[in-house]
Amino acid sequence: MSESLWVLAFILLTGLIFIFAAGGIRWMAKRKLEVCTAETTGRVIRWLQEEVYDDFNSATSYMWFPVYAYDVQGKHYAKKGDIGLSEPGETNEDIVLHYEPGNPYNSYATLRNYDILVYIFRILGGLLTMGALAVWWLIHAGWTE
Repeated sequence: MSESLWVLAFILLTGLIFIFAAGGIRWMAKRKLEVCTAETTGRVIRWLQEEVYDDFNSATSYMWFPVYAYDVQGKHYAKKGDIGLSEPGETNEDIVLHYEPGNPYNSYATLRNYDILVYIFRILGGLLTMGALAVWWLIHAGWTE
């Protein structure tokens, strides 16, 4: 197999991984929606800065994660959010939290960020996959090399 076909196979595989990752994120978000049916008002009490290693760029960056505080049936909970941001947001901001009635610690603040991730992963996966297939077709049609 020529070097160009190996590169195309790698790009195609990367695109498919992005598409399957989008499906996994979507499944996780759907599961949260099905399970976390109760809601309460919570508050962002602080922001945690965490080091995140990026394998692709071999670099370390920092993300800010909100910590939410909320009460359910007289019991106090504090939980770090699942989605990090590049900069900290507002503290003491009231938010609507959705939680699982049988396990109030299982909660989420918003699924909007999950939807954005799904769209980004689908678009990137689709572009990589279609691009690799188009170049492969051009090679086999005799238009290049």
